[in-house]
Amino acid sequence: MNTQALGVEHYLAGMRAALDDLPPNEVAEIMEDVEAHVAELSTELGANESVEQRLGPPEQYARELRQAAGYPPRTERLPVTTKKQFLSRPRAAAWGLAGGTGVTLLAGAAALREPAVLLLPVVILVLSLALVNDRGPTQQEIMNLPETVRLKKWLTPEPGTPAERAITYLRSLQPAWWLVRAGLLGLGAVLLAGRDIFGFLAIAAVAVVSVFAGPRAKADRRWLWFSLPASALAVGLLFQVIDVTAGQLGYNASRSSYPAPMMETYENIYAYDENGKLLTNVLLYDQDGNPINASRQYYGCRTGDPEPVIPANRYPRPKIDYENGTCYTVTPSATAPSSAPASSAPPSSSPPSSGQPSSGQPSSGQPSSGSTPSSSVPPTSVSPSK
Repeated sequence: MNTQALGVEHYLAGMRAALDDLPPNEVAEIMEDVEAHVAELSTELGANESVEQRLGPPEQYARELRQAAGYPPRTERLPVTTKKQFLSRPRAAAWGLAGGTGVTLLAGAAALREPAVLLLPVVILVLSLALVNDRGPTQQEIMNLPETVRLKKWLTPEPGTPAERAITYLRSLQPAWWLVRAGLLGLGAVLLAGRDIFGFLAIAAVAVVSVFAGPRAKADRRWLWFSLPASALAVGLLFQVIDVTAGQLGYNASRSSYPAPMMETYENIYAYDENGKLLTNVLLYDQDGNPINASRQYYGCRTGDPEPVIPANRYPRPKIDYENGTCYTVTPSATAPSSAPASSAPPSSSPPSSGQPSSGQPSSGQPSSGSTPSSSVPPTSVSPSK
């Protein structure tokens, strides 16, 4: 910023201080005309000439404008209003814009889970804009704040440097970013459509208005209170979409790495003693005393009988044949497991190799105590007992 520009800014600041006892909207109206006149006059000044030499001191020029507009002379508020305040309205509005934009970024990262968090930055931004909405579209008071001047200087590096070329290139991408921002906000609205109708409508409205807010913010600085938070909201939504997508991909990958175990079901259980003898009428229970039931149950002979014929946890289960309306139980055929130790059976129960009965073994062909039950037992008619 050259010396001529600094002189113009200093002159305008002096005029605002001389008019600050008037209503803010009237001061903004007067200064809007004065800024245009002073800016045009500064282009006609010579090398060693200043605005003050042409127009007189800023207090005098402000007094002439006050008289021409019919305003009363300045009151004794001058010592109070010209005193520098650390937290002035422009500074509070500027900090509110910065803080509201940061809070919007954090709220955008959680908006898909809880859209109500967006109310906090909205309140901050509305209150901060209300402080300076009557100061005109240029918002010159905020532009003259020391922190704003430093920020503008940091964003305007020396010509020809790599930083200057990078910033120029990024500024050329602003129209494309406005479209991308609207797309990200639209995606967030779609993701909320099925869960929160008010959040969907709010973000969809922001997406539509954001397309027009970007270009208008260059001419009217008050649109910055909408454009900057809209960009922060879009970036926050993008972070959340990336996080949710990465978590879903990791969950699917973990599920495919560990297939679910296959559960095997049983319809019958056969229990043998240590000698390989089949045990009957065995009732099975778990460690909590609950019956261990196989998947199949036996019901009465009559159609629709709700009570089972036998307990569901009694094994081995009989086979029930329905012939001519009569139930028959047939002892299931089963052989001793091959893993039963050979020494567990008494020697006297082993049949002789010659096919003749040995001494001490019945010759009637009945099975010994260690032999397995025969499957040739004829069916016995029984009545189902409940």
